[in-house]
Amino acid sequence: MKVLHIDSSIRNGRSVSKALSQLFVNELTEKFKNVEIDYLDLSINTPSYPSALFIQGNYLAPGERTPEMIAELEESERLVDKMHHADIYVLGMPMYNFSVPSNFKTFIDNIVRINRTFQLGGQGAVGLLNNKKVFVINTRGSDFAPAHMTTMDQLTPYLRVVFGFMGLTDITFIDVHPVQFAAAAERAVAIAKAEVQIKETVEKLNIEIIKNTEQSA
Repeated sequence: MKVLHIDSSIRNGRSVSKALSQLFVNELTEKFKNVEIDYLDLSINTPSYPSALFIQGNYLAPGERTPEMIAELEESERLVDKMHHADIYVLGMPMYNFSVPSNFKTFIDNIVRINRTFQLGGQGAVGLLNNKKVFVINTRGSDFAPAHMTTMDQLTPYLRVVFGFMGLTDITFIDVHPVQFAAAAERAVAIAKAEVQIKETVEKLNIEIIKNTEQSA
């Protein structure tokens, strides 16, 4: 099993999303002994913004690209390869200003690539990242569950759309809130609840894999 573990919080050692995404990965490695982890911290290794040359080269066939275009797309190609090689994605995802961190948006702009993560046909766009699972540990400063707050959550619908566009439809969100604008006791309860949910989610994944193995035996 190959796991791509991505963090995007800029809080480093103070980050709840990083701590919880690491817990998820630790649980995976404890359950499955053959886990390979590929770790990417976008707060440290932030991808470059796509340029005009990037866009131009992206929409040309590989054999038609100039050396400059190939060099401009090199970082993106490496990131797309990471996406293809992984079976599971574990994302430590804080909510910044109601949506994803800017470093993660830049990551997305590097991996949504025609004929690499999606292709166009007679029926429109078809995603090329198939049969993979996505787990999003989404930390939020406030509680967005009340009805008057739900429309302010631009992170969840955005990720469902952009991942779905690339073929990633098996997405599990573990929402952790409130972790910033709350009393210490509320924060502790939210984190403890998330820790339980993470362990239960990994245990369920274990059961699913066992069942699938038994059915194919």
